[in-house]
Amino acid sequence: MCGSRIVSEAARLSAEPGTEGGLVLVDKPVGPSSFAVVKSLRAAYGLKAGHAGTLDPFASGLLLVLLGRATRLARYLVGLDKRYETEIRLGSRTTTGDLEGDELEGTEIATRKQIEALRGPVELPVPAASAVKIAGERAYRLHRRGVAVEMPLRLSTIHSLEIVRYEPPRAVLALHVSSGTYVRAIADALGGHCVALRRTGVGPFSIDAASETRVLPPLTAVSFLPRRDLDAEERRLIATGREIEGVAEGPVALTLGPELVAIGRSNGKAIRPETVLA
Repeated sequence: MCGSRIVSEAARLSAEPGTEGGLVLVDKPVGPSSFAVVKSLRAAYGLKAGHAGTLDPFASGLLLVLLGRATRLARYLVGLDKRYETEIRLGSRTTTGDLEGDELEGTEIATRKQIEALRGPVELPVPAASAVKIAGERAYRLHRRGVAVEMPLRLSTIHSLEIVRYEPPRAVLALHVSSGTYVRAIADALGGHCVALRRTGVGPFSIDAASETRVLPPLTAVSFLPRRDLDAEERRLIATGREIEGVAEGPVALTLGPELVAIGRSNGKAIRPETVLA
C-alpha cells in the first residue's frame, strides 16, 4: 500500500522538517487517491499537508505535496503547466474517458495526422467523472447516480504533442499542456479512451526528482517566481504584514538568504505581503 510505504520510508529520515514544512515530490502509484497520499504524509511527518493538483486513482506520477506552513503556497503551484505520458485505446470511447467507464459506440481510428493536429488552444468538454461542480455537486457523484448533465467546455492549451508510439488501435502520446487540461478529454476528442496515464512533470518539477523521504525547502517550491532579497528591517516589516518599497510584476518571492519570508505583490508603488510564512 502506498500509505504504509510512505510512513515506513519517512521513519528513516535523517532530518525532520521544521514547522515551516516544505515541498515533497511524490511518485504516486496507480491505485491510491491523491487524498490517501496526502493523509499518509501528514501522519508520517506530523504536519498538516495538502496537494497542489490532484491525480485520479487510475493515474500515476508526480504529485506535489506541501507540508506545514508551506501549504499556504499551493495557490502559486496549481496553475503550473503539466506534462503527461498516456496510452490511448483509439476507436472506442467510454463514459469516463478511461478504463473504469462503460464502453460507448465505436469510432473511426484516428490517424497520425488527426492526432498531430490536436495542438494549440482547444475547447474540450470536462469529463463527466471529474471533480468539477455542477449545480453545487461534484460531477462524478452525479455520474455515479446515472444523472445525465451537459458538461461545460474548458479552454486548454496543448503546448506540445509527440506521438511516442502509433500501433492502432493503441497510441502512446507525450503531452505538455496547460493547467486544468483533462487528458481523458483529449483521448475522447480523438475517439478513444485512456488506458494508462502518468504525470511526468509539473512546471519546473520532474518525476525524476521524486522522493517521499526528502522535504524541499519552501523557497524551492516557488523557485519559478522572481525573487526579491530583503534586509533585516524589510524582513521585520514583511513578517508583520507591512509593505516595503519596490515594484514587481505579479507574485514575487521575498527572501532573506535561503529563507522564504513571504510571497508579495506590488500595488504599483510598493510590494505588499500576500502570503506570509515567517
